[in-house]
Amino acid sequence: MKKYGSSFVLLCLLAISVGCTAPAPTATPTPMPTPVAGSSGIGDPYYPDWGNGGYDVQSYLIALEIDPATNTLKGSTTIQANATEYLSSFNLDLRGLTVDAVAVNNAEAQFSRKENELSITPASPLEVNDSFSVAVEYHGSPELFKSQAFPIYPMGWSHADNGAINMIGEPEAASSWFPNNNHPRDKATYRFEITVPNPWIVAATGTLKDTISNEDNTLFIWEMDKPMATYVASISIDQYEIVTQSGPNGLTIRNYFPIGFPAERRTIYNRLAEMIDFFDDFFGPYPFEEYGVVIASKDGWCAITDMALETQSMSVHCPGGYGSSESVIEHELAHQWFGDSVSLENWKDVWLKEGFATYADWLWASKNDPVVLARIVKNRDTMFFDSDFPVAEPSPDNLYTDDSYIGGALVLNALRVEVGDDVFFKILQTYMEKYRYGNAGTDDFITVSEEVSGQDLESFFKQWIFSKRIPDLPAQ
Repeated sequence: MKKYGSSFVLLCLLAISVGCTAPAPTATPTPMPTPVAGSSGIGDPYYPDWGNGGYDVQSYLIALEIDPATNTLKGSTTIQANATEYLSSFNLDLRGLTVDAVAVNNAEAQFSRKENELSITPASPLEVNDSFSVAVEYHGSPELFKSQAFPIYPMGWSHADNGAINMIGEPEAASSWFPNNNHPRDKATYRFEITVPNPWIVAATGTLKDTISNEDNTLFIWEMDKPMATYVASISIDQYEIVTQSGPNGLTIRNYFPIGFPAERRTIYNRLAEMIDFFDDFFGPYPFEEYGVVIASKDGWCAITDMALETQSMSVHCPGGYGSSESVIEHELAHQWFGDSVSLENWKDVWLKEGFATYADWLWASKNDPVVLARIVKNRDTMFFDSDFPVAEPSPDNLYTDDSYIGGALVLNALRVEVGDDVFFKILQTYMEKYRYGNAGTDDFITVSEEVSGQDLESFFKQWIFSKRIPDLPAQ
């Protein structure tokens, strides 16, 4: 055996006493994630550039000074949002207006414009799940424009010769007057602080919270505390006479009529309370705190067309015969359930609001009398021609055709025959309750229909909404 010196033995004993182990390897540091630019589209299969990715808007504060005489505005929009990605930059949708400054979390941010995209780079990246604010100051004169999805008439900011202003936002015209995430999938609450010269009056979606006047101007503060899609956020400015009435369950109904709007043409709006009560029974409780209409100027957008739009809690109607007809009035009212409370997941799902509102028209016109309803359905069926596009897959170049309106309503009538009256209306109420203040697509409605009915409806929906030619009317 080889002999060792005493000093070596001592070193070994010392090593044993403290633990004779090799040093731990140095841990490899976890690489920091790389921030990314939020996408310039939210992912709509028809319109990939609409909306934006990387964040979820919680609220909008739109503060504007508007001069109706010159059709100019100046002010700011402040957005509260949550980051859904680690963002180096993100986009807002904004059409035409001039941006003066941008701040993120109260710090100046860099920005650039490319067509209708406002790209914003904050001073430091935004962490996933972080809440942040972005404030955009801007000015300009908004305008009407034609959308790919609705090329027949222009939409957007309507300015009449007499100064009256009406905002018609569907489908993507909201970006013509405030920066936003311009897609129904990203709903938020709203506060409008709109200042106009006296004696102009501002009507808006939501509830009027306050008016603050001085010798020259009045500030109107409106709030919508239920989630709202951008396209149904709206303001109208004119010299109005405001008429209020009581609706079901204490609901306030307030109508904004331009000065001089004939009394005989106002009377049809007295039926709003009756209509709301009627739809409550079939669709469930009216989903917002107030309802009413604003009559648009005949010299602006309504000089081009005679239509209406279901802005949330306050529909906008042209003053002509069709735009203020009973059929259109209740159609826009029905959208408060289908389209406003339950909004579209994607724009190709437009039949889920237009077909439903059209069927509501048939229900109201027939008072749900089966004989009268069957006659209406047969009449509308003769007006509906086969299309190149199924009900659930309309043309991206024109969403608003009979495929979505009459075709969608015929689908609902056929579903009612298929499952029976009680189950059918339970399907509608369950769908409303499940997706209230949110979004739903065609697949969601099919799922609810099958769950409530207990039936396999794959073949039914394949024939009725995914085929170019819908089947013949079922026996009533």
